[in-house]
Amino acid sequence: MDRTNIVAVHTGECWDPGKRTRPATRAQAIEALRQQVPACSKCRPDTALGIEV
Repeated sequence: MDRTNIVAVHTGECWDPGKRTRPATRAQAIEALRQQVPACSKCRPDTALGIEV
């Protein structure tokens, strides 16, 4: 995963995902969070995925 291209991880229901979003699998989202990509502070994908970062 190329962390340099990822600004933040969001849930699919996030109301503030930005303009350049791409869908990701659950595994990709978890891996991004584990690689220190920030979780959106509004939709909290880390909580939705049940993981601690």
